[in-house]
Amino acid sequence: MRPDIFCLILGMALVTFIPRFLPMALLSRWVIPERVKRGLDYFPISILSAIVFPILFFNGEGRMEIQPHYVLSAIPVFIFAWKVKSLWGSVILGMAVYWGLGFVL
Repeated sequence: MRPDIFCLILGMALVTFIPRFLPMALLSRWVIPERVKRGLDYFPISILSAIVFPILFFNGEGRMEIQPHYVLSAIPVFIFAWKVKSLWGSVILGMAVYWGLGFVL
């Protein structure tokens, strides 16, 4: 293997490893207050919302425009996720509904 490729792979490994290891090593002995833990529980849903809602309500040019194909796909997935609380089930259902609507619409 060429040395420059090896150095590149090693650098990428370090850049990936260090941000994951340091917080675990340095903060593992801290006791996080219960109120902070409850607040951190909202991070995944807020990040998902920040990703999904612009796709549903804005077109590719940045103008607000409801995307009916996406909204029709999202409604059953939101209901399923709310009732069942299964991440993988929601992902699979979302893909199936989206693809299914692609054949119908």
